[in-house]
Amino acid sequence: MFERLLKIAVDTVTLPVSVAADAVTLGGSLVDRDEPYTVSKVRRIGSEAGKAIDKLAE
Repeated sequence: MFERLLKIAVDTVTLPVSVAADAVTLGGSLVDRDEPYTVSKVRRIGSEAGKAIDKLAE
């Protein structure tokens, strides 16, 4: 459980870095990404949060 919360915290803290990377790479289009860095980061945060909630429900 603590591991999931730590991942959420780290991803939340580094979210501004993803926003800056999107600004520099024009939303990831200059580096042939399917989706912007920010979208990937927010999806990862959501996924980990969902897993943490499921773990708490057990």
